[in-house]
Parts: sequence; structure tokens; C-alpha cells
Amino acid sequence: MHKITPYFLLVALTLPLISCAAESDGSVPADVSSYIQSRDNCDSLRGDIPEPDPADPGNLDRVISDINKYCKGTDQKLKQLKEKYSGNESVEKLLSTYEENIEADMSF
Repeated sequence: MHKITPYFLLVALTLPLISCAAESDGSVPADVSSYIQSRDNCDSLRGDIPEPDPADPGNLDRVISDINKYCKGTDQKLKQLKEKYSGNESVEKLLSTYEENIEADMSF
């Protein structure tokens, strides 16, 4: 099993529960909830980049592929959501927890 897999599975399994709970009372719009899920996956992967492993040379490539999958476009989407929900304090607070320019740091 890959080094990153247990952490990714934990995040992947718990985030939908958190998002669904927040959405059930209507406090988080669906597009914001979707962004949060994707971005949290992105941030988790960015924080767990493994060292190259001769026993599993494809692992690093898989992690980079997943990072690109979840992170690509998140800077622009965050900007759009902040503009769309400007004035909505609860959404602004949620979105303010995310870095705005992460894609510039992704030189994979």
C-alpha cells in the first residue's frame, strides 16, 4: 500500500460527511462545498509528497497526477467564489482559510 493512501482515504471519506452536514442546514452553497472538498484533497496531497522510492518508482508520478487533478484551477475558482459570495460572512470566512496562489508553487 502506498505511503499516502491511508491519509488520502481518511480525508476522502470524512470530507463528504462534513460537507453534507453543513449543506443540510443550507449554510454552505453547493459550489462552495464542492470547492472545499476538492481543495482540501489538493492541500492534503500537497502536504504529503513522498520521496522517490526505488521500490515503487511510479508512486511519485501518481501523487503528482493526483495533485494536478485536484489543484489545477483552484486559484481561479477561489477568486470567483470570493467575488460571487462577497458580503456573505460565513462563506467569506470559509474561503479565507485557503491560500490564494498555490498553483504558482506547483512546478511538477
